[in-house]
Amino acid sequence: MSAASAPLPRPGRPDEHVLGPGTGSRFALLVVLFLTSSATVASTITHSLTDPHNIAAGCALAAGADPGSDFLSLGLVSLRSNTAYQACLDRFAPHASPWWPPLAVAVLVLAAGALYWSLPWWKERRGRVVPLEVIDRHGELNHVLEELVGVAGLARRPRFVVAPAARTASAVVFGRWRRYTVSLHGGLVASRHRDPEGFRAVVLHELAHIRNRDIDITYGTVALWRVFLTTVLPAYVVWSVLDLRVSLSSAVLGPSERLGLEREVALTAAMLVFVFLARADILRTREIYADADAMRWGADPAGWQGATDRAEQRPGRARAALRGFATVWRTHPVWDRRRESLADPKELFRPSALTLFLTGAMASICAGQLYGFGTGPVVDLSSDVVAGLIATTAGVSLWRAAARAVLTGDRAPSGLRAGWWLGLGLMIGELLVGTGAGLRLLPRHPEVLALLVLISLVVMCWTAQFADLALRCWRGRGLRTVFAVGLLAMVAVFALWYAWWQTTGKMFVAGWPFENSATRQILERTLADSASGHDRALGAIAASLPLVLPVGTDVSLLWAVAAMWLLPLMAWAIGPSAGTPRWAMRALPDRGSSTWSTRRLPSFRRLAMTAAAGSVAACAAAVALAAWLHAVRPPDGHVSGLQLLLLTAWLTAVLAGVVVVTAVVAGASTSRFPVPAAVVAAGTAGLAGVTAAFLLTSADGCVGALSTLGTTCRWLPEGAWPLTTLLLPLVLGLAVFLSAGAAVAAMGVRRLWRACRRNRDERVILPLPQPPGRKSRSRPATRRAGVAVICLTVLALSTAASLPLGGPSTARTSLTIQSFAPLDAIPPPSSPAVLALQSDAWLRLGGRPLMVRFTSEFLHIVTALEDEKAYTDRGFAARRIRPHCLELRKTARQLDAYFPLPDPTLEHTWSPLLRRAMGIGADCRRAIDEGKVDLYSKAMQHLLTIVEPELAITQKAVAEAGVR
Repeated sequence: MSAASAPLPRPGRPDEHVLGPGTGSRFALLVVLFLTSSATVASTITHSLTDPHNIAAGCALAAGADPGSDFLSLGLVSLRSNTAYQACLDRFAPHASPWWPPLAVAVLVLAAGALYWSLPWWKERRGRVVPLEVIDRHGELNHVLEELVGVAGLARRPRFVVAPAARTASAVVFGRWRRYTVSLHGGLVASRHRDPEGFRAVVLHELAHIRNRDIDITYGTVALWRVFLTTVLPAYVVWSVLDLRVSLSSAVLGPSERLGLEREVALTAAMLVFVFLARADILRTREIYADADAMRWGADPAGWQGATDRAEQRPGRARAALRGFATVWRTHPVWDRRRESLADPKELFRPSALTLFLTGAMASICAGQLYGFGTGPVVDLSSDVVAGLIATTAGVSLWRAAARAVLTGDRAPSGLRAGWWLGLGLMIGELLVGTGAGLRLLPRHPEVLALLVLISLVVMCWTAQFADLALRCWRGRGLRTVFAVGLLAMVAVFALWYAWWQTTGKMFVAGWPFENSATRQILERTLADSASGHDRALGAIAASLPLVLPVGTDVSLLWAVAAMWLLPLMAWAIGPSAGTPRWAMRALPDRGSSTWSTRRLPSFRRLAMTAAAGSVAACAAAVALAAWLHAVRPPDGHVSGLQLLLLTAWLTAVLAGVVVVTAVVAGASTSRFPVPAAVVAAGTAGLAGVTAAFLLTSADGCVGALSTLGTTCRWLPEGAWPLTTLLLPLVLGLAVFLSAGAAVAAMGVRRLWRACRRNRDERVILPLPQPPGRKSRSRPATRRAGVAVICLTVLALSTAASLPLGGPSTARTSLTIQSFAPLDAIPPPSSPAVLALQSDAWLRLGGRPLMVRFTSEFLHIVTALEDEKAYTDRGFAARRIRPHCLELRKTARQLDAYFPLPDPTLEHTWSPLLRRAMGIGADCRRAIDEGKVDLYSKAMQHLLTIVEPELAITQKAVAEAGVR
């Protein structure tokens, strides 16, 4: 920082550090990206060294993987042959030690730590600094610095040095943990008497860096960045060149490997750009906050007014565009930005589009790299950490913006802009990682990536509007408690949906792997019941089940979404403070002033009426559905699995529809906080609907016209509870979250409509002053008691649904998303060359010896059958045939556990042949042991009928592989 002189008014503004600048989580995300990238590069290189012939690719080919297929086909192949593929790797592909990636990360961290520890020494040597005592022999300068340290409120004085060779009127602070050094440039020391206020401003700016605790994390990130550039990146470049040379030698595998390598190179280049931009953005932010602290401690504003960049003097349009592009790459903000932030710190609190975009992109890259290490608790935990960093980075910025808006009376952010930029960053990151693309440039359904934008919009809009609502109702001394509660709810929701995206969402990007007919057959087989008369209903269930099953039956969603609507409900019930709350008194510049003013909240009475109407509609819908199901149930009164499934599906669909409609009405009737209002009304209506369904099912049979399953009147809440445990996450979890999405969509449409109307009208219409809101007629005690009952009911139901009560009646479902994967729908090889490679790998990696042994056992038995004693002498059969029958059955089992044949036409005959061979071996052994002549003769006849097909399949498989 440098100084000059000119007047700049000192802004009256709230304290910028109500919640802190929020750069810590952004630094943490950078560190996580460095570590995951280093582990990925180390894992890739060690895999290449331990498997130089790429036998792992051979195992994949033997499993049926086609280099020219898409991600969906590769995933189905992996799912079909997962056990055989792992056995192939264990047998033929040497595994690198799992400690190599953690060891590489540890070495990287140690190297970065050593560099971080030595950076202060290097900066002192490079700057040729001298101790302050050498320049200030009489202690006059030391006395001034001592005073400034006291003004900054530092508990420990930093070490001051002087760089005589530096002629600029500036300074720099560096050091390591609790041992910091402020280097005063020679030009600054020389100008101290001529411009004492400028000297004071510069020193206070540097001391602010120490007070904000950003020195250690800044230089730690610098150390990691330099070590990454000098060690990890060169190693990756060398490996890429060697891998490219290998891929060029294969006509079949070469194109796919080159595409994968090109994507890796593009990902690395983009990651370097993102990291550099994020690092520059954080460093610019810390500089502006240091300016704000210096001003708050009494620095003269003239120090910022006179400083001017040459590029800032009246730029033209082209130059302004170029300067804007160049600004995002600078680690120090331009002086225009610094002066604007000091005059009006609004920009400091506004969520930055660049920050949100970079956060989403870098988080997607981190999650993609972690996903490459496989599955397991460690990877799941790492993905949750990445999701938490995303949520905290965006959440902190939204809470800070809401806090400033409440204090200054400005308009609070709605979350639409933040959600859009965060979701766009997530989309770009997923495209760079190659989610669902496999060996293609783009996935089959890139439009599914828009779900990331939708999830981001819902979470960001709820966070921004709940922050605005909660801050107006909070009466505490500080904001950290209410901020922590709101942030935990946001992290829980975002982490849950991001985990769903990592496991299931990516699969839908690759394609829709489910067929309604196959899903329906699985349902009918699971239910063991006829679907006659309910074809359409069962077809709709089969189509929606793969979408609902992965997340709709997760109780974690019930807890996360419960926080989304119970927290705003409690805030609305408490209401805003009549006077200035304690946290606002601490943040406002004049503690004793009465400048605090907050608008009334939207009417709680109107929200309660909307929620009550939705609750009545949900209860009425449950009763009407029970009456309709009673009319169409079988006349014999027999309770079947299909009836229970239909009851669950119809209740879910009807209650979810009522919940979404209630949310849209509540959001549309609330000009402020539409998303919190929507989820509060939706959650209340859903709770009433689930309660009505529980009561109807518990008393099923008592009201004849409403009986759905029962025929006798008995109160059986334990019988209705399994159905309730299914409805709770579906209605109070998934449906309420979807209602928040509907409210966000309605809010976006309403804003777009207003923008279009504003553009059409040439006149400028000033908004009319809003009349004060009508005071609620409900008594606060009654209102809070009702809210307490709702909260306790939801918590009790969620706790009961989460407890493993045991017994088959409480099991939600035995079906999983993998149950519906059509493993027989894998396409054939794309070309004869690919089929030759697959067949050759199938034979070389275990298929040939098994086939030879299988054929040999056939021939041994056929040769023994040529002897006349084979049918007359039991002892001869026991000595010459029985051992080969046992080996035949054993070998058939091993072949059945091995990979399917790559040629689908051969596999169609080969798989039944193996099952018949296993049966023949078992019948042969039992017939000989028990002396059953008829069974023995029948087994031998069946064996002779499959000898010729087995030899033909073997010869065809060898011919397809091109083996002579």
